[in-house]
Amino acid sequence: MSTSVSGSDGSINIQPTRGTTPRRLIVTAGVVIFAIRDWSLWVLLRDSPWGPPMRLVLGTESVTDAVDRTLEAVLAWPADATLLQLKAGWQEQQVYVWGSAEQGAAVSLIHTLLLRANRDELLPYLNRQSVPSLHVSWKPVLKIESGQHTLDPEVHPVVLTALNTLRSQVQREPEIVLRYLADMSSMGAANIGEERWQQDLPAPMSKETRPLETVKEPAPGDGILTLAEATLLYKAFFPPDEQIDLSNLRRRFLTMSRLEPLEEERPVRGKELDWRRVSRAYRYIGS
Repeated sequence: MSTSVSGSDGSINIQPTRGTTPRRLIVTAGVVIFAIRDWSLWVLLRDSPWGPPMRLVLGTESVTDAVDRTLEAVLAWPADATLLQLKAGWQEQQVYVWGSAEQGAAVSLIHTLLLRANRDELLPYLNRQSVPSLHVSWKPVLKIESGQHTLDPEVHPVVLTALNTLRSQVQREPEIVLRYLADMSSMGAANIGEERWQQDLPAPMSKETRPLETVKEPAPGDGILTLAEATLLYKAFFPPDEQIDLSNLRRRFLTMSRLEPLEEERPVRGKELDWRRVSRAYRYIGS
């Protein structure tokens, strides 16, 4: 799956975390990973502090390599999992390298990633890893923006900058929505999100009791979607009170010359019981 890269619209304010004398400049890759579940937007955050996964960029690798290694460390199916990758900005801070006495001033290069449909399955037993940065879980963006999930002051602008970068790209390139839906076989439920790593779940319900080899990688979609789904997904990227001209949005989808009308109708995936109607189906024609 190809990715697109965009520059940042602005930089992040310098916010050093510790008042120590730096020994050397360290470069890290901060990866803000977004996914769609139940027609809503989710972000992958460390359990404490509430920041995105971060990796030290080694001298033998590029920043892109560090981003790839981060995905491999947390996702069950990291290969071709990314639908969209964007450069979101940078942050300067003081860091301590886990497992060593190394410390110093760090420049963290922030990347925004949007995963393909149903590629958000995490590796099992992450909460048992000795590396704290691998203790991650999915959080709904709505709760972060409403203040129900409080982010540390240091990482709050990082997550918001990454989120705004994603939203700006979707506004400029709404075809992202069509590509996502064409690749989606089904809409995943949200009930595996925040509860993924809860320790009080009964053993039969806990995802940690399932060996990775028993969790099958989801099949891609058949390239068919509806305008109702496209509208619903587009709205998922933005706050509920965002004013969106839905008629104009549908016209934009239809004038892209990417949709071939079919002689069939389909329900909205994941809302078959809630939406008592069907919509005309279209086949997405990629470039």
